[in-house]
Amino acid sequence: MKNRWWITALLTVAALGLALPSQAGVRDLLHPKERAKKKQENKELILSCIHQKAWMAYFKDPDEVISPVRDTMNTENDDDWLGLRFTDYDGPRIRLGVLQVINKSAEAEEGGWNGKIEVPVAGIREMLTVSLFNTKRFDVVEQKRSADIEREQTRKDVMEPSPSTIMSAGKVLGAQYLVYGTVNEWNPKRGKKSFLPGGVFGGSKEEAEVAITFVLTDVANGQNLFTTTERARMGEWGFSVGGGQNGGTEQKTPVSYAVRACANKAALKIATFLRDRKWKGTVVDVKGSDIYLNAGSQQGMSPDTLLSVFTVKGIIKDAEGRMTLGEDLKGIGTLRVDSVQPGFSIAHIENGKGIKKGDRVELATLPAVPPIPAGCTEMDRTLAP
Repeated sequence: MKNRWWITALLTVAALGLALPSQAGVRDLLHPKERAKKKQENKELILSCIHQKAWMAYFKDPDEVISPVRDTMNTENDDDWLGLRFTDYDGPRIRLGVLQVINKSAEAEEGGWNGKIEVPVAGIREMLTVSLFNTKRFDVVEQKRSADIEREQTRKDVMEPSPSTIMSAGKVLGAQYLVYGTVNEWNPKRGKKSFLPGGVFGGSKEEAEVAITFVLTDVANGQNLFTTTERARMGEWGFSVGGGQNGGTEQKTPVSYAVRACANKAALKIATFLRDRKWKGTVVDVKGSDIYLNAGSQQGMSPDTLLSVFTVKGIIKDAEGRMTLGEDLKGIGTLRVDSVQPGFSIAHIENGKGIKKGDRVELATLPAVPPIPAGCTEMDRTLAP
């Protein structure tokens, strides 16, 4: 039979209890040339979008195969999110601060040598920091380590940062926005599947599942701007020859991959949410006609950038005086950047007067988001309105 090979393959997959291909997948098996042609067309289009620095994300797997982002919560495709990539971006990068990760998982009350499952909150924060940095859209700074923040999380220590804490931390870090995470579900050993146990040949698949809520906060008033809860389930197969515990390859738990998938999902959504937000900074010093700003080439600042300047008239709070609503700002002029160093820029006054240390600055125009080349929008569904 012409197609006997793929029928045999399907029967083998079914015998091992693996997922059968979809109807589209079967078509691909029967028409490999059409499938290869479609993949090549997608690759050429994505490469064109990448070359033109379209504001988009895409997937790249370990075999260097690239594909469009599927904006989906389907956990069957969570391994794709490990290969999330972003096109380059040359504009000003908003400074984000990454706060501590809070453990609120119910599983934290069970098991472990001390009666609790250890959740590596510091490691999760590191992964979030890396994911945000890899978007190439942000200048990411991590919260300074301190005994209060770095101590082991317990069920008594699950309080989310207050608005005053956010505003204080934002000033210390010089950040425009802060991000923190809350672990809702932590199941490093969700399940284990085995086939041919005890035989000469055998194998097993260990699965882990986590759910984490990520919160984006505004340093100006300490309020939450954006929240997203991401879930990921990851599994890894291990095979053995000869049977027994010593006959196979020992596999590490895939929970770290699940965390990274969650962090990448959140990073994409945060980058998309902040895509059209203006970069904001501060005047850090004034020396004669030179105005020093807290952003340089590392933050994407470039010569000839035009900035609006605002002085802080006061802090506005609610009627009870307990919640900060924001800063009352008054425009006092514009600056134009003359020279750029890695960590700061020097500008001159284009118009206005009385500009001093501590004044706020922001882009005088909306962010120059690169135009989306024809076809690139279809390749990245997250850009759809």
